Amino acid sequence: MKPFYEILLQIISLIKNLPSSFWISLIIVSPIFMWFEVIIQNFITKLLFYIFIKFPKRQKKILKFIGFSDFKKYSELEKLHSQYENDNSIFEKLKISEDFLDETRGAMFAYNELSHIILGKVTSNEREANISDNFFFDYDIIYKQDYSIKELEEINKGKTLIQEDEGNDLFKINGRFRNDAIRKNVYREKPKVVLPENFLISFKTKMKEAEGHFLENIEMYLFHKKLHFRWIIFKTIIFIPFMLFLSKLIGEIISFFNLI
Repeated sequence: MKPFYEILLQIISLIKNLPSSFWISLIIVSPIFMWFEVIIQNFITKLLFYIFIKFPKRQKKILKFIGFSDFKKYSELEKLHSQYENDNSIFEKLKISEDFLDETRGAMFAYNELSHIILGKVTSNEREANISDNFFFDYDIIYKQDYSIKELEEINKGKTLIQEDEGNDLFKINGRFRNDAIRKNVYREKPKVVLPENFLISFKTKMKEAEGHFLENIEMYLFHKKLHFRWIIFKTIIFIPFMLFLSKLIGEIISFFNLI
């Protein structure tokens, strides 16, 4: 195996020996591809918009095909995203989805902290525990700054749709996504202030709502992450042959006219 220094010298030598036609084609191709990228990405995102909005009867089947499991939940999330309709690039859509996911994770952090006061302080000592429950979001999941496609798929695959009313007259939700893997079983001390049962039910329902919103955003973020990844592959596959073709063409023109 060649040492790294020799490999580096060979790469430098290769770059030095690249013909001038290569660099000319690179200068020409780069802005062309920037323009090409904007046009194609706008077309893709507009196409998705028209499929979802203009053809509502076919929407459910199409949504299921591309990875969204519930029409109603997608419609709710799409309304939140609609204010960013003019941000058309695939990367912009990905960042918007990531921002929504981050906002939801922030709410989950807040609910964890509030649960120490409302439901009882979490303790690692079972002997001190008064009760145990799973109304606590797993920090190993919600702390993550960047999810891989595989991690998103695992979370998304483990969700189920609960189609029933939950809560009480203080706060009620009608249908949500659930995935017990994002919650953690914890032991709690007895809360210092015993709150009315009606309030505790509504607080737990709010936590369930946050869990549902997290899973909805995971679904949307996974869709845009996959779309962005496929776009990069597509762009690379198209760019390299076009670059080589143009480089060869410019080389032939230079040789024919003896320009260099």
